[in-house]
Amino acid sequence: MLGLAVQPPPQTRPGVALYPPVAARISSETSVYEELSHTWAVATLLRYSGEILDDQLGGRVADSAHPLPESTHTGSSSAIAQTDRAYFYFPDLVINEPGRYRVRVSLMQMDYSCDEAPEGVARVREYVDSRSITVEERSDTSSRPSSRERAFLRVLKSDGQPIPSAP
Repeated sequence: MLGLAVQPPPQTRPGVALYPPVAARISSETSVYEELSHTWAVATLLRYSGEILDDQLGGRVADSAHPLPESTHTGSSSAIAQTDRAYFYFPDLVINEPGRYRVRVSLMQMDYSCDEAPEGVARVREYVDSRSITVEERSDTSSRPSSRERAFLRVLKSDGQPIPSAP
């Protein structure tokens, strides 16, 4: 199951990297390690109305799956425990135009079962949308990540990912 481990800020200025940086995770009851080599995520910008805005989100908009250690978990209270298995990290996303937006993270996977395309077909397996982001000149440039988001960012940092400081 794809989810956002770290949400973007609710407001920012045009041209400023989003802080906190967006991170997504795959949670599952079972191991997904074998599938990760064929899995990646793509971040796209949506107008608040839902219109997809191609090529209007700056920064690194694609990331391959990074496996997480077995000890990393979400602390889910569901009867069947979901464990975080992998993450995707977008450390420098930038929105350049004022407006109201959302960031959509789509989980992509190669499918080699199609006879018409033996080299494989990229398929969207699922997606998740962020909360609303208001971009305007006089906005605050960041928000403070929640304690759960800060904990996830610490996991990313211990995995060697660069975590930017708040602007």
